[in-house]
Amino acid sequence: MAVTSQQVTLYMSQRQQGQTQEVAAAKAGLSVSTARRLERRAESSEPTTTRHWRTRPDPFAGVWDEVLVPQLAATPDLQALTLLEWLQEQHAGQYPDSLLRTLQRRVKGWRAA
Repeated sequence: MAVTSQQVTLYMSQRQQGQTQEVAAAKAGLSVSTARRLERRAESSEPTTTRHWRTRPDPFAGVWDEVLVPQLAATPDLQALTLLEWLQEQHAGQYPDSLLRTLQRRVKGWRAA
């Protein structure tokens, strides 16, 4: 279950009033381990912004524009699994099954655009 912002606000206000971690967590409806995590995050000096860049190289960069996009343009209802199986036949050992979700995201983005 996700922690709501109301729970976080209540927990932090209880801590500022001098309550112990256990009591403040109980009043906010949180577990003590979640309360510890919230306090570590509040003390952290790291910014909490989301990344807008890729952290890994794109495994389909070499075949996306030249091979996959023309196939999707010709047959827009192709599924990512079908494309991955075809890539596995054409390029043996280069595209493992673990890349299916990545390809699904790429196809979804292409369809949205």
